[in-house]
Amino acid sequence: MSPLTSPHERMLVALSRWRVQLGFCFAVPALLFAHATPVSYLSFLPVVLLGVAIRTWARGHLDRAERVCMGGPYGWVRHPLYVGSFLVGLGVTLMALPWVFIPLYVAIFAAMYVPKAMREEVHLARQFGTAYATYAAEVPAVLPRFGHVASIGILSHFEWRRVWRHREWRTWVGVASVLVYVWLRMAPWS
Repeated sequence: MSPLTSPHERMLVALSRWRVQLGFCFAVPALLFAHATPVSYLSFLPVVLLGVAIRTWARGHLDRAERVCMGGPYGWVRHPLYVGSFLVGLGVTLMALPWVFIPLYVAIFAAMYVPKAMREEVHLARQFGTAYATYAAEVPAVLPRFGHVASIGILSHFEWRRVWRHREWRTWVGVASVLVYVWLRMAPWS
């Protein structure tokens, strides 16, 4: 049996490959319900900004094809980009949407990113073998073990050129656009 023969496996591949586009398909209708208050906006803005900061920090350490990335946030979790993305979406959901959207957001995010993370783990294990197995055994996938940072392998240092090369500015523009939209929806002139 070839690796992608079952409908379930094909669905996982499709979800992971189309996660950004599917995310927009869910985000646009959800944002039509957006109605933040100044208190909710300011209360959950730090969650959004923390997510953006984690993503930027991760991009500044990421060298995909060269080695197992272990520096910066990759010493805490194996998937810091997904953690950052989750926090951005959760922050916007908490600031702007009715609370019933929270479980829906979590379910949709998991349906799109868990398959991606699983595919990525398999790819990295094939590409880096024992080095990745050692790393995966020491570093949790998405929930850090506080007080424990990986001390294996070659650690990278943050470089802005990596951030730009990975086009993280697109995330900044997207998040800023959503934040402006949510702000205008709560303004008295909307």
